[in-house]
Amino acid sequence: MTNYSDICIVGAGIGGLTCATRLIGASIAKHLRIRVFDLNASVGGRIQSREIDREEIAELGAARYSPQLHPNFQKLMQGSGLPHAVYPFTEAVFNDRMEEKLKTTLHGLLPMLREHPDESFLDFLGHYLGPAEADRIVQATGYDALRLPAVSAAMAYDIIKKHPETQSLTENAANDWLYATDGYSQLLAQQQGKAQAGGVEFRFKHRLLSVDKSGADYELAFNHMGDTQVHRARHLIMAIPPTAMARLNLDLRSGWSPYQYDSLPLFKGFLMFDQPWWQALGLSDKVLMADNPLRKVYFKGDKYLLFYNDSQSATYWRDCLEQGEDVYLEHVRRHLQEVLPLNGQPLPPIKEHFYKHWPHGVEFCLETATEHPTALLHRDGIIACSDAYTPHCGWMEGSLISSRQASDLLLERLHQLADASNDDESLATPTAERV
Repeated sequence: MTNYSDICIVGAGIGGLTCATRLIGASIAKHLRIRVFDLNASVGGRIQSREIDREEIAELGAARYSPQLHPNFQKLMQGSGLPHAVYPFTEAVFNDRMEEKLKTTLHGLLPMLREHPDESFLDFLGHYLGPAEADRIVQATGYDALRLPAVSAAMAYDIIKKHPETQSLTENAANDWLYATDGYSQLLAQQQGKAQAGGVEFRFKHRLLSVDKSGADYELAFNHMGDTQVHRARHLIMAIPPTAMARLNLDLRSGWSPYQYDSLPLFKGFLMFDQPWWQALGLSDKVLMADNPLRKVYFKGDKYLLFYNDSQSATYWRDCLEQGEDVYLEHVRRHLQEVLPLNGQPLPPIKEHFYKHWPHGVEFCLETATEHPTALLHRDGIIACSDAYTPHCGWMEGSLISSRQASDLLLERLHQLADASNDDESLATPTAERV
């Protein structure tokens, strides 16, 4: 049947692709029909690479990895044979000597963390520094998320030490950072090719509407090009984030997990100019920490300028775009002129630009102190994976950890079914002989 699969995987990001490639590599699943569905037109998820002037790759999503912090992804990159280079943005430029202030404050308050296990980072700082200084410290980190009540002091320290722009403020200053020079999309294309060579079929532009149990199978309703299509599967892996799960009829909270999840928006704005004027300012391959909605401004060699932010600032830029691109660019220019040492000179004209707003860019579990499973198992047997289910602060690394656990759970189930089937056959043999 064309609308039946032994195994259905929903989501063709790095998590779904990892599940597919691990399954085809197992003998127990070698002859099973596996299909991967995704609402987009191609694989990717939160990995989106864009070519600039046919010689430079800009990452609209995941952009960098650390061999020390992301060993699973490092191994995947090494096995791919794809080229990589040193990620340049580990040197941050702070205004008003804030780097020294941040480092002193973070180191000085580190021993007090255990006394405030559930307190927000902003309240934690305010307890020792006062509200005004606490707000100033959070502003200087470049991460608006650190202001949120849901972000505990322990979470904040973890975020700061696991990002290249701010790791120099912590004990993680020596961590290396790399990036894929040809873009991470090449890695996913490679993974897709491996899956297809193993017999996996991909169906794109399929938006999942609902999932229902039907006997021993699952019945999935998809919207494809305006039509509703029904697909049946014996086993199901949901390789999508909690926000996408919550939109379905799967009862995420009571059916899957007792934990709560939240998400933060992200925004990336890329700007190209006729000349790399920032070189004269000594900013090439550095990140400028901005005390305005730009938050973090990156100057990539002589290629482009990028600003990257989260939470309140990401929403600010989304709202600017809703008023029109002219309004957006006007705000970009004004805020750049506020933080750049232009010595009264106007900002050169922007030749080209593009951007990406991720409404749910970062997803995470709120109960960080609990022993959270890295993959979820529904009471009806559906398996779910997402970086949000891992404690790892990294899209790609967390996705690999979760998807490997999800595929292991399914392989274990397949082995159990095979063993049960063999037992049934052995029990039936004497009866057959008597007949």
